[in-house]
Parts: sequence; C-alpha cells; structure tokens
Amino acid sequence: MTLLRPGFPGVKIIRTSLTQGISPRKLALTVVLGIIVGILPTVWGSTLVCASLAYFLRLNQPAIQAANFLAYPIQIALFVPFHHLGARIIPWGPSPSIEALLKGFSQDFAGNIGLILLATLKAVAAWLITAPPLAVFLYLLLLTIFTRMVKVQNGFRHPPECGVKI
Repeated sequence: MTLLRPGFPGVKIIRTSLTQGISPRKLALTVVLGIIVGILPTVWGSTLVCASLAYFLRLNQPAIQAANFLAYPIQIALFVPFHHLGARIIPWGPSPSIEALLKGFSQDFAGNIGLILLATLKAVAAWLITAPPLAVFLYLLLLTIFTRMVKVQNGFRHPPECGVKI
C-alpha cells in the first residue's frame, strides 16, 4: 500500500500545493512539522501549535493541519512508549501504570490531574529527544518524494538505466 495513492487522505492537498507553486522544500517542512507536532504527547494544543507555526513560518495552513490530523492516531499509539522512555529519562516521582492513567481520565480527572500531568511531562521529555532526529529523517524522505512528484508532473523522467539489453 502506498501513501501517495490518489484515494489516500491528504494526497489531494499535497498535489494541489505542489501545483500552486509551493516548493517541495517548503511543503516537506510543512508536512514534517505537522506530523512532529501531531505526535506531541499532550492532551491538547497540537492544532494551535501547528496554526502558529504555519503563520509565523509562512507555511501552508491546510497542509500542516492535514498532516497534524493524520498523525493523531500515531500520537495515541506513541503515548505509552513515550511515557515509558520518559520514565527512564526522568526517574523522580511516581510512574503510574497505563491502567491508572486511563482510570484517572475516565473516573476522577480532577483528582488525578497531578498524576496525569507528571505522566505527560515524562512523555514530552521523551518526545523532545526523539522528535528532532525523526524530523530530519522525515524531511529528507519527503523532500525526495515531493521533488520527484514535481519532476513527474512537469514531464521530466529519469533517464533509463544504462546497461546491455538482451
């Protein structure tokens, strides 16, 4: 399964952005920031952070929000690994189990706010360590993909490989 197939969410925004004159570099930066902020292990705020980044860096607002939205399931899936890694980085304070956190969210949110905030702080610490290398990797990968998409859209194809044909 390819992520750039026509029916995949976000592909229309990417193709439209590339045909409207947004450079592959700027679009790659936009999508990477949307994904990286989208996996930030917090309960709130990624949409606002993405909107602010897009405004101040003059990035494409729909593209960064689409990437942020598409990263939301990954954010949920990565909270536990981020929390476990953060508990190793910041060993002080209680390190609640995931069951205790879920119970805190569902039953007594106000009473467990300190526990939830500490778990979030530990997860964010892990995110701060893992996000920069992931961002660089994703940027280089997406820059390559978007540059090739522009070349294909403009009709430039790679020359055939040299070799002896049998």
